[in-house]
Amino acid sequence: MNLHIAPDNTFINAFYGNLKEVSLLNNNRIVIRSNNKELEAVKHDIPFAPLYSKKFNLLVGDTFSYDKVYVHYFTPLLYRWVALNKFKELNWLPWGGDIYNLPSLDHLCYEPLTYMQYIKKNKSFGQILYELKVLIFNSAFKKRAYSKVANIMTWMEQEYQFALHHLPVQAKHKFFFYENQFPYSDLDSIQSSTTTRDRLSLIIGNSGSPTNNHLDTVSFLEKHKIGADLIVPVSYGDKNYISFLKKRLTYKYGALEFVDRYMQFHEYIRFLADADGLVMNTIRPQGYGNIFMMLYLNKAVFFNERNISLPDLTKNGINCLSFQDIVSFGQETPPENRGAVVNFLSHERLLTEYRQLFC
Repeated sequence: MNLHIAPDNTFINAFYGNLKEVSLLNNNRIVIRSNNKELEAVKHDIPFAPLYSKKFNLLVGDTFSYDKVYVHYFTPLLYRWVALNKFKELNWLPWGGDIYNLPSLDHLCYEPLTYMQYIKKNKSFGQILYELKVLIFNSAFKKRAYSKVANIMTWMEQEYQFALHHLPVQAKHKFFFYENQFPYSDLDSIQSSTTTRDRLSLIIGNSGSPTNNHLDTVSFLEKHKIGADLIVPVSYGDKNYISFLKKRLTYKYGALEFVDRYMQFHEYIRFLADADGLVMNTIRPQGYGNIFMMLYLNKAVFFNERNISLPDLTKNGINCLSFQDIVSFGQETPPENRGAVVNFLSHERLLTEYRQLFC
């Protein structure tokens, strides 16, 4: 029997569904660490409890009794729990924030304007309390916790190398990827917009997170006088940062629109398909649900050249565009990527991986 400790998230719902598809639910126990009573996980009758609570301990039981334990999203709040328990094999499935946005590494995620004009000047009370909680209750257990990790499971070799370089962890790498709630085949019926526009239509980032480096993105576009209408999705993210962006961002060479409404899946795919491209000025990997859907739709995706995931994308046959490519980009057809995305991250490949990893 395997144990999975996870947050409540749509990715975990998809994970549950895939375990069910390959008939592995009976061999994999999932426990959600949350004190929220209105959980997505409740739809699947997945048990949940606050981390470190008596109920959580009862749900988990003896960690050494499991063949393998998988920690999905290994935040600093879990350091003490991992350090004080025993495991036959402990596996870490990173979500990005549990590597790049750790207090000691977060500064590496930002370009100069975003760092100087927002990050350096703004730290929420909630963030201060979180860091204080980590410092008092968990920091002393950090090295001991990481020393127990046997495998880091990610589709990015470079993410694995980043973790080895920056954290006190010595582990092996195993390939794994989370799947969107909907398979890529659901996008086949979506036709890209054929509307002729005077200007490009560019989606800027994936959320209201500062790691999108919105200020630096717009500054670059203005510097090069790119005629484009900019669409900024902010339906989720840091509320203080979103408020800051709405007051601060303007654009000289086209319209700028903030999209803060929630969309159903097919409406959101239509939203992506109607744009000419997606600009991801992130250094840390993020927003890959959007990125892979855009690549599958054969849309242009422009990356920060320092993005940690780029070597893994190119190694797997995906044609990546850089920021500099925006300068010469018109409304021409971007590189073909649909076949590469399917070969790299197909549902069939995922199920094969599941049968090997979670049996």
